[in-house]
Amino acid sequence: MTHKGACHCGSIKYELTSDPLFVHGCHCRDCQKQTGGPFAVNALIERDRIRLVSGEPVRTQQKTDSGRPHDVWRCSDCLTALWSDYGRREVLVFVRAMTLDDPAACPPDVHIFTRSKAPFIDLPEDVRAFDVFYSMKAEWPADSLGRFDALDTRRLGKG
Repeated sequence: MTHKGACHCGSIKYELTSDPLFVHGCHCRDCQKQTGGPFAVNALIERDRIRLVSGEPVRTQQKTDSGRPHDVWRCSDCLTALWSDYGRREVLVFVRAMTLDDPAACPPDVHIFTRSKAPFIDLPEDVRAFDVFYSMKAEWPADSLGRFDALDTRRLGKG
């Protein structure tokens, strides 16, 4: 399935050429501060499955609590964050699902870093939540694990 998205001003339009591998509702302090909201909805997808329709996002570098690099691609006009690459892996990115034209098509599969969840947010009971992170093998669907395993393992730190 194709998912279309854009920045706030419409200068950058993009398409996801498939469904995401997995979607996080991330409640870490970095995501809260970067979005100005209680959490970010990040759709993990292979970088080569993002097709730019118009415009060219710019890469900005963010500091993180972990010290790992965090590159965020933004519109140079309105500065909307479109996707991120945590750790400069280059083959796997975290698309900001709320920039999709239909963000309801990519709801969180899990909520992570709920230890820093805003107290006024109630999580759905049918979605698993983790104080910090989770085991991919335990949570991801088999198809997504297969796609992930097909990525360049050197860039993912797996090999």
